[in-house]
Amino acid sequence: MTQEEKLDTLMEAVASLKTQLDKQDEQLDYIVKRLNHMREKAHAERETKTAWPK
Repeated sequence: MTQEEKLDTLMEAVASLKTQLDKQDEQLDYIVKRLNHMREKAHAERETKTAWPK
């Protein structure tokens, strides 16, 4: 294996890792948006319910 072939395989590995990380970033963004939405919904629901004193 020549030096150029080694570099090519490394570059391919780096490119595939970058695409993998991009996909993970998209998934994390979706999860964060979903959790924020659920939290806001829960807060709104809690505000509308009558709270009985203990």
